Amino acid sequence: MTYTMMQACRELDMCLEGESSIPARKAFLAEKHEKLVERLAEVQASIDYIDRKQGFYDDVLAGRTEYYSNLLPKDGE
Repeated sequence: MTYTMMQACRELDMCLEGESSIPARKAFLAEKHEKLVERLAEVQASIDYIDRKQGFYDDVLAGRTEYYSNLLPKDGE
């Protein structure tokens, strides 16, 4: 979720309402925070996957691990 112009306008409107809008602004930020944490977890999972694949390729290239593929049939199958 990106911070849209509509969200910025809504936050500005709430700020202009003054102190009485603080609970609504807090709720707005809490929702944004939750969505960002979810997005961060997705990005971290992708980074972790890439790191594992890079490690596997490093091990194959260094002769520490035999290459295998989950996509290709094994020899003789």
